[in-house]
Amino acid sequence: MKLIISAALTLAAAAAQAESRIDALCGPGHVNEAVSMEDIDANPDGYYIRSLKTQIRHGDPRIVQAAGDVFHLCTRSAATPEMDSTLAHLLINEREVKYLFVPLCPKTTEPNS
Repeated sequence: MKLIISAALTLAAAAAQAESRIDALCGPGHVNEAVSMEDIDANPDGYYIRSLKTQIRHGDPRIVQAAGDVFHLCTRSAATPEMDSTLAHLLINEREVKYLFVPLCPKTTEPNS
């Protein structure tokens, strides 16, 4: 029984630590920008984000291992202050990956029978 309680406390502490890392890297109270649980596909090369039509390869520094069981996506504007005004205006509504928090134990969906 003590082992089960200890494991539950460890998982809760890991989840709290993951939440604080999300707050630190994405901003306090950041809301997950993944469109749905099916928005991010793990594949042999890394992770494909359907809503952004973007593949992030293993080893990319924007991938952060996190506790929990869901992906957490943090984006930023593709337009930057260094761009000329024409290009910045074209990209004003485009988003790109800032960080992708990857769960150690992702939830899996059951195939339909």
